[in-house]
Amino acid sequence: MQLPQPQDSGRGRRAIGVHGLPLIDLDALQNCVRTGGLQPDDVWIATHKAQRDLENLRWTLADLLDCLMCVQAQDYKGSEWCRDQMGTWHPCDAYAVRYDDVRKCRLNHSDINYYLKFSVGQNGSLRVIFLSCHL
Repeated sequence: MQLPQPQDSGRGRRAIGVHGLPLIDLDALQNCVRTGGLQPDDVWIATHKAQRDLENLRWTLADLLDCLMCVQAQDYKGSEWCRDQMGTWHPCDAYAVRYDDVRKCRLNHSDINYYLKFSVGQNGSLRVIFLSCHL
């Protein structure tokens, strides 16, 4: 499905209403990570803010993929258009996951959420584009 890109309003993001469902098949994406079909080299940190957030967390791209592997469907928060550092729009899914970055696992009871916002490459290649990753 081709989504119409938002008109530039200076806001930088726009909600995408596709029946309240994620745009990206999370299970398929996680399976690609699990089976080695998606490596850290296939990940692009697409905004300066996301890069700073990863540096502040002291996370590598592998750490980011570990967190992605702990995301579940119920963590989905919505979908929206986001711009990368070059001004290109990407349709993204946003998730908030309770995650222990030391033990690399989900937490059932925690007030701390990690927020991930990502898209996939639109040219047919398997590439994950992270536009946000923060506490």
